[in-house]
Amino acid sequence: MKIKKQFNPNDFDTNLTIKDVAKRFKYLSSINFEENSLADEITKLNYEVISSEYEDLKYSDITDYYKIEVDTIV
Repeated sequence: MKIKKQFNPNDFDTNLTIKDVAKRFKYLSSINFEENSLADEITKLNYEVISSEYEDLKYSDITDYYKIEVDTIV
């Protein structure tokens, strides 16, 4: 008898960060994020910021945002 696993919506959480996105899209490291919204840039790539710690236009370098969590836009 095969036991079915109960559905858990948390199984679909990805725990992606800006660091993960930056690795996939190298051009992001050349953008000044004090002048351009990081949230807007990653939305174009089908990602959205989900972290409450995110502050738009705060840092120029993407590495300062590396720990910010994102999710894919479906």
